[in-house]
Amino acid sequence: MNIQIKLEDFWQGKIPLWKSYWIVGELINGIIVVIIFNIELKFFNNTKLFQNIPLLSFNNLHFINKLILLAWTIFITVGIWRSAENYRGRFIWTTLALIVLSYRLFILKEIFY
Repeated sequence: MNIQIKLEDFWQGKIPLWKSYWIVGELINGIIVVIIFNIELKFFNNTKLFQNIPLLSFNNLHFINKLILLAWTIFITVGIWRSAENYRGRFIWTTLALIVLSYRLFILKEIFY
């Protein structure tokens, strides 16, 4: 299992839609967000992130972490979007995946305000 080949397959949309969305888009994305929040706490001593609990506030992130989050979001959005385009199952699943991805891109602008 070569990780570079798996990343290329994901980017090109060759991974099944359910794996792209649930494993990469939700599970791994959640892990990445937790890592970014830990970096904020450990390296930048940013405690403003937890003022709005239970809502996570991404607009108080350090600029470097905002760029990492931007790049990561674009990467997973393109991979899942391409998987949805290649999906040959029920149309409703493709539609729902594209709606969620569109919402994710729309909300991405909030981290830079």
